[in-house]
Amino acid sequence: MKAAPRRVLGGAVLGCALALAGGCGAPSFERAPRTAVDLGGHWRIVPAASDDAVAIIKKALPKPRPQRAYSQYAGDAGVDPGQGPGGGQGQRGGGRGGANSQAAQAAATPPPWGRGSAGDFIRAFALPPARLEILAQPALITIAQAERKRSFQPGDEEPVSVNDRFGSRTVRAGWDGNAFVVQSADGVRLRILERYERLPDDRLGFRIEFSAAGMSTVKIRSVYRRETEAELSAPPPDGPPVPGPR
Repeated sequence: MKAAPRRVLGGAVLGCALALAGGCGAPSFERAPRTAVDLGGHWRIVPAASDDAVAIIKKALPKPRPQRAYSQYAGDAGVDPGQGPGGGQGQRGGGRGGANSQAAQAAATPPPWGRGSAGDFIRAFALPPARLEILAQPALITIAQAERKRSFQPGDEEPVSVNDRFGSRTVRAGWDGNAFVVQSADGVRLRILERYERLPDDRLGFRIEFSAAGMSTVKIRSVYRRETEAELSAPPPDGPPVPGPR
């Protein structure tokens, strides 16, 4: 009589394992919010009510690691540099050499930000914009910040980018309760989760969670207020626009 419950439990455990493999606490990406909500408008950040994004990003930056030549990696792994990675005569140390060789290869793998600056890379994705413009329609959400403009059909697994290059990232967007979420991922190298939701007193909440290989996860919460008529009619600031994510 206990066989059936055991099978049910096994299925539940398997389902939990699959859920964990896909990411714990992942948003639901529904096509409509739980109740009627309007995110539309022109919004301006409220610094006093928002996290210090610059300090959070600075704290998350990885410590620079010196670049070592292959010969030094090979020496650590017990391999004769003259023989190359597969040189049998130069190997010593048994299993330790193989483990060190794997560690050397992992250390030599380029980080997600490539040859650029880790600071520039994380700021491009995680630094909250000073202003946000959101056009909300029943089947289309458009988010614009500076020169970056993106449009999403909630629940659509292939969102449209107006002028922001997705590259190798897979992007999903939709409603999670009454919050609109956008998730971008590049395998295990990069994951960005944006969350937009209305707050009391005609405010907009924006939360971003940024995870990249080789650095600590960054979580930043920002609060926006609706722009006034005077701010909307003011000329744009001088200087080039802030570059968007690559």
